[in-house]
Amino acid sequence: MTSPASFEFPIAKAQYLLKRAAESGEGEDKRKFWREVMGFESPEAIREAILTSVSLDMLQPQSQNPQGELYRAYIQLTWPSGLSRRIPTVWIMLFNLDVARFVTAVPDRLGGLQ
Repeated sequence: MTSPASFEFPIAKAQYLLKRAAESGEGEDKRKFWREVMGFESPEAIREAILTSVSLDMLQPQSQNPQGELYRAYIQLTWPSGLSRRIPTVWIMLFNLDVARFVTAVPDRLGGLQ
């Protein structure tokens, strides 16, 4: 796997984190986590928090799919109350590009609150 040179985080991905409500039995409710637990009110705030918390040296190669190479980075996000949460983020570097593009971020059940 090659290493990315920079990050790309489309605002639509942050909007998805704030708007995605899971139906019963469909998995985690991203909206509830990002709004109620973390306290984020705007996609821009989520995007800024993640981008300021991640660095290229944090990216860990995971696997490859037909579109490119997948990476994971664990970041620590702190919300206004002062509590923080470990958040795994997933990034993809499309073939023939050197940019790590944001895919998703989810709460880490093992990281817990601090």
